[in-house]
Amino acid sequence: MQTGFQPVKIIQALVRHLSVSSKIMKIFNEQKELIKFAKTFIDARIDALEKDVHHCLSEPYAPFPAILLCFATIDLLGALSEGNAVNEPTKRSKQYMQKYMYYTQEQTDLLMGIFRHKIVHLGQPKQIIENNDRKISWSYHHSNPEIHLELIKFTNTKYFEVTSQYRIEVDYEFNICISEFVKDIKNSVYEPEGYIHSLKKDTNLQDKFEKAIKDYYDPKK
Repeated sequence: MQTGFQPVKIIQALVRHLSVSSKIMKIFNEQKELIKFAKTFIDARIDALEKDVHHCLSEPYAPFPAILLCFATIDLLGALSEGNAVNEPTKRSKQYMQKYMYYTQEQTDLLMGIFRHKIVHLGQPKQIIENNDRKISWSYHHSNPEIHLELIKFTNTKYFEVTSQYRIEVDYEFNICISEFVKDIKNSVYEPEGYIHSLKKDTNLQDKFEKAIKDYYDPKK
């Protein structure tokens, strides 16, 4: 016959709870320490981004590494804001750009599809991509903020000549200004509605930051 009081099961439940709690180890003593660490950690990354991109945009120029550095920084910031430094880099990067950089879904799709993925895997962007039945080429600029993220439709259809026997029709051109891209990343962190200010006020965001930092430094991941 069972009774309402079962001390063995209660003890077992407590042991399980303590076991789980021990795995969720806090790495900051208090909120103030977390915010100070976050500011120092992110400041260092933004400072490095600006210096490295400045070097890449000086002669003899290295635009693709500069663009890749931008995406790597966005990936890191996305990991911190989502609490995941291990999985789904594309998803968290897009979420970060849309939430803190105020990019549209189309802009993030084109940035990732044209520049990020192809530079990582092919060493440079493909000359033409297809997106929503549009053939889109691209152009990068060192400093031309007016045209940053602009998708321009050609008045007349153009063609990209691959060989004398093979050419590809082009309808649009997507533009990126590298210096403006860096500025957008920096502003996403430090503006009044940016990540750092949100982190100071949002305990859920603080928990995600702590989890991401543990992932970031975990030798096994």
